[in-house]
Amino acid sequence: MPKTDGDITKERILQVAEKLFSEDGFDGTGVDKIAKNAGINKASIYYHFKDKNDIMESLFKKIINDMDEHVDSITGLAGESLEDKIKSEIQYLSDKKRILSILFMETLKSGNNTDYFIRCLEIIIKKELDSNLKKAKVEKLLDEDLQKYIVYEFFTGMIPIISFITLKDKWCEYFKYDENKLFEYFMDAFANTHIKSHKFKE
Repeated sequence: MPKTDGDITKERILQVAEKLFSEDGFDGTGVDKIAKNAGINKASIYYHFKDKNDIMESLFKKIINDMDEHVDSITGLAGESLEDKIKSEIQYLSDKKRILSILFMETLKSGNNTDYFIRCLEIIIKKELDSNLKKAKVEKLLDEDLQKYIVYEFFTGMIPIISFITLKDKWCEYFKYDENKLFEYFMDAFANTHIKSHKFKE
C-alpha cells in the first residue's frame, strides 16, 4: 500500500527527532527544533503527535517492533555457529545505534520509568532461549532457572554488545584504533568470556 503524504511526514518527524535526541538528548530537544530541522511547522508535528513524549513513545514502539520482527527472521537459522549469530546481531544492532543510545540514556535517568531498553533486549534473549530449548528438546526452564538465564544473558551478553556498539566510535577516536581491529579484539574477548561459558553449547 503506497504511503500517504501524512505517512511520509510522520516518518520524517521520527527520523529527525531520533537524530536530535541522540545528539542533544531528549531534554535538550524541543518541538521547535524538531520542526525546524524537519522543514515543517509545529502544527504538522502536533497533527501527528500529542507532544514530544509521544514522539519518543513512537520511536520506542518502532524499535521494539523492528527488533521483534528481526529476531523472528533469524531465530532457528541452521548452519550458523553461536559466534556467527552474535556477529550478525552486532551488525543489525549497529544499524540501530542512535535509537539504542537514546533508549539507554532514558533508562538511566533517575525517576524515569521507561523500560523500553530492557524490553528490547528481553525480546532477543527470550526468543533465542526458546530456540535453544527446542534444540535441546526441553519444554521450558523452571522459574528460578529462567531468571538466572535472563540475568546471565542480559548482563554478560547483551550489555557488553550494546556498550561496544555505542562506544566503539569514541573508543577508536580516543585510542586511535582501527575499527576492524577493535571488532576483532572485542569478538576475541567475548568468545573467551560469554561464548565460552554459554548455557547452550552449539
